[in-house]
Amino acid sequence: MKKIFSLMLVLLMFVSLSACSSSDDTGSTGGDSTIKIGTIGPLEGDYSVYGIAVRNGADMAIKDYNEAHGTSYTLVAYDSKGDSTEAVNAYNKLVDEDGITALVGATLSGESIAVASASQGIGTPIISPSATAADFTLVGSNVFRGCYTDPFQAQVVAEFAHDTLGAATAAILYETGSDYSKGLTDTFTKTFEGLGGSVVITEGYNTGDVDFNTQLTKIQSAGADVLFVPNYYKDDALISKQAKALNITSTIVGGDGWDGVLSSVDNAADVEGAIFVNHYSPDNATIIELTDRYKSTYGVDANAFAVLSYDSTTMLLEVIDEVGTDADAIIAGIAAKKYDGVLGHMEFDANGDPIKDLSYITIKDGAYVTYTK
Repeated sequence: MKKIFSLMLVLLMFVSLSACSSSDDTGSTGGDSTIKIGTIGPLEGDYSVYGIAVRNGADMAIKDYNEAHGTSYTLVAYDSKGDSTEAVNAYNKLVDEDGITALVGATLSGESIAVASASQGIGTPIISPSATAADFTLVGSNVFRGCYTDPFQAQVVAEFAHDTLGAATAAILYETGSDYSKGLTDTFTKTFEGLGGSVVITEGYNTGDVDFNTQLTKIQSAGADVLFVPNYYKDDALISKQAKALNITSTIVGGDGWDGVLSSVDNAADVEGAIFVNHYSPDNATIIELTDRYKSTYGVDANAFAVLSYDSTTMLLEVIDEVGTDADAIIAGIAAKKYDGVLGHMEFDANGDPIKDLSYITIKDGAYVTYTK
């Protein structure tokens, strides 16, 4: 009898330990009300500044929301490495293994379109804080974005150059292998020339190039009023530095890919005077409070993607609290949402694109400063 009793005791302890180990990766048990939100973006490599910003912005939003509302949302983040196939693999894992309720992402436009396409037939509610390519929200009714589109930003930059800066001529230097860069170039050209301006020279370069002197020498000879540089910040920094070395006097203008450019220069004078369109004003008091807290939390400066991710995630959590976790209800809730966040008011058009303000930022004395809104 003692042996039988001992065996039963061991079996009971085994069952108890097994039950305790059945929690998921958030530490919650089957009876917990944790809701998982996924995010995807490059966390290493050339574009990691964007993916890390989206992840951190979502993380901060979820922590703030949980503290304010007593909820238990958790974030599950995966590295896309800036590759569309990796992003789709990460999405499938988030759905099949992690059981996410919604996705904040992906980060870059190409990977976001790939993930949105993979979501068709599954119906995951998706909002990307940063996918600016026009085609992204056309993939399906479950797809939204928190940022404005590439065609819109290129259009307003062209209007700004012509109407506000008084430019009659423009030069362009863009990355030929980038959908983002090419898309901005096409729309800028169409808009600027439609206003009566003239794009006098358009030069391209290959992905990975670091020497732009051949193209910039031709641009210098053209003598345009503005130089449109619609690329990502690392290339923009090099182009601006080399343009100044050649004494090019054209006012340099660009898109939101310029955000973060100061982190990529040793001397801020290399990008002094450049003007680019962005999603927020860096000297807004509400933004300053958020970005200061972000830096103290994550040890890096916040960029536009971080703030967009914060707002997009908070909006998503509000919707889930209002309508529950059913995917169709969340999608309908986002479509009807009128949200007021750190970036101001935001609602969505029929395509899932936001109706919101934007700002023009200039670099002055080594800092980002609002030029106009």
